[in-house]
Amino acid sequence: MGVISARVVKVARPLAVTAATAAWVIGAVLNGLSGWSFGVTAGAGAALTALAVGLPLWAERRARVRAATAVQIAEDAAARMQLVLDDALDPLTYLIGRITDRPRWTRGRELLELQGQAKAVVLAAAAEVLGSDRLRACYFALVEDHPPRLVPAGFHGRASAPRTTFVAGTPLGDQAFQLLRQREDLFCQDARARPPSGWQPGGHDYRTFIAVPVATEEREFGVLTIDGLHVGDLTEADVAAVRVFARLLAIALAA
Repeated sequence: MGVISARVVKVARPLAVTAATAAWVIGAVLNGLSGWSFGVTAGAGAALTALAVGLPLWAERRARVRAATAVQIAEDAAARMQLVLDDALDPLTYLIGRITDRPRWTRGRELLELQGQAKAVVLAAAAEVLGSDRLRACYFALVEDHPPRLVPAGFHGRASAPRTTFVAGTPLGDQAFQLLRQREDLFCQDARARPPSGWQPGGHDYRTFIAVPVATEEREFGVLTIDGLHVGDLTEADVAAVRVFARLLAIALAA
């Protein structure tokens, strides 16, 4: 709706209410009403007319509020994506470039340092630019032992280090290894109300989490998790970003 049309509507609506109310009054006069019957008729006419015009006005206002909210949500999402690009993907791709540019026969301690930096960038970005405040990102590295284990190998965010070790052959460990072996993502909206298979209740301060395998097509390195204290801190829409971080980290570790 143009500016001129909006102004016309703004002026016309009160005129319409006034004209409609006047029509009720004139009708009452022509019908010979007086006293309380005239007052009731005129008042009812004014109220009904105001209601007929007011309801569309109320609906229009609600629509404007919803539209403004949708625009704000879109702007927030765009800002978050820009943070992901600026704070995570750009330095991470730079590190991967440095790793892959090194001749294989010269790689050694420097390679391990660059891979450690890539892991730190991923954990920091996932904890700081996804979802809500006070998220925690954790990396569980695969240890090919007997039995195989996924052990905590770094975290960023809340000052609470991960304590869980996922051991193959246990219900919780088998769930984690299935996720890794089959390259599956896991989003748990509420770990208390709908816990994943093998989940042990109690002992966890977080309510929601995302788990994504860190793996290439041929090699497996571990699992990247993001958790939040409250239901709603993470959404299913965040899984795609975590997946990108995990895959880039896998590329860095595979070099």
